[in-house]
Amino acid sequence: MEEVAETNSGNYERERVPEKDRKRWLSISMVWIAIGIDLSGMFMGVALSQGMAFWTAISAVAIGSIILGVLAVGTTYIGAKAGLSTGMISRISFGKKGASLMGAIMGISSLGWFGVQIGFFAENIGSAISQLTNTAVPSWLLSLIGGSLMMLSAFWGYQAIEKLCTYSVPLLAALIIIATIMSINKNGAAGLAIPPQGSTTSFGLAVSLVIGVYMVGVVMAPDVARWAQNPKQAMIAGFVGFTIGNSFMIIISLILVKVMNTSDLTAVFFTLGLGIPSILVLTLAQWTTNTNNLYSASLDFSIVFKRVNPKIITVTCGSLGILMAMFGIYGMFENFLSIVTVLVSPIAGIYMIDYFFYKEKYEFSYEEKLQDYYPISIISWVIGSTIAFMTSQPPAGFGLFTLTNVSALDGILVAGISYFVLTKLNKGRK
Repeated sequence: MEEVAETNSGNYERERVPEKDRKRWLSISMVWIAIGIDLSGMFMGVALSQGMAFWTAISAVAIGSIILGVLAVGTTYIGAKAGLSTGMISRISFGKKGASLMGAIMGISSLGWFGVQIGFFAENIGSAISQLTNTAVPSWLLSLIGGSLMMLSAFWGYQAIEKLCTYSVPLLAALIIIATIMSINKNGAAGLAIPPQGSTTSFGLAVSLVIGVYMVGVVMAPDVARWAQNPKQAMIAGFVGFTIGNSFMIIISLILVKVMNTSDLTAVFFTLGLGIPSILVLTLAQWTTNTNNLYSASLDFSIVFKRVNPKIITVTCGSLGILMAMFGIYGMFENFLSIVTVLVSPIAGIYMIDYFFYKEKYEFSYEEKLQDYYPISIISWVIGSTIAFMTSQPPAGFGLFTLTNVSALDGILVAGISYFVLTKLNKGRK
């Protein structure tokens, strides 16, 4: 690995995680469950409740989450077996210089969403504090405080994120379940049978929405899975983390919206007399989720800026995200980030096919033989991204046709198939 400077940060940004530092599946599951318990899941539950009957929505959430879990089994296996981050895996799949392009795309996506989620956090926590104390806290101040907490845990790396999630998940789950039980005791469960109040959401669309919320998380799963003791532990953690982590908050939101007959989940907590717990839930939910965005961004940019200390990269990226949120410009980037996110998913299709069919490239002895570029990987990524754009709805794409109803999944499948076919044809010619 001659072009990538080694570091002693203990986070192994540019090298394999050694066996002595690997973790058991339960602690890794906690990280993914914590990532899943976030505001995006809450609002997904609200959206589904408006357009679907309760049990139909539950079925859609279950199927979508299981599909995510199955996909995660593949990406987590590779992460644990290789012991490398997603960016370093792309280095093997795309070449030493080709990985810089992939790392930049993944890094921009993760960093951009880090900034957007800080702004999202500031808006919601500000609303909750205003309802509780009748005091308006400046959004820029909440962005600074929240973003700094998220940056702090990302700065210390996976070890800090693991501890944060291990302690936060039980507390978050307890608070949310208590609120759900209290809402049912207060209003009864009759509201679950109330017909949807908004425009109808089809079952297929609901499943695709559930998958789409965390598909990029599946693509980036090696960032966490590389810490697993072995591939079996990683696969268990990935399946449990993505099925439970993805579905828990959506299902809870569905119940609360139906039972309390309101789409304002913050108001639900206040109605139940849980104002302070609601602020705690909002803070921890976004902290555990968004710190992982910055963590992944720092890993990706460590491949792009090979000579820069990873800690400096983390602080620089974190500061940029916080500034975006403080000055309120994060909202301008959402459409742009949706487009960039479409470019990320095909990377997973290529590295999965590359690993399972050409494992020799992932051995220690092969690293010095890596080429600067692997043209077939680049071509396959272009094909997968193009199809994903065509199946994505505006503004992220053109919405010309549909394949699986999930554009990110389309990108993974098409890029993987293209890579497999082109590689076989190329070897045949040789």
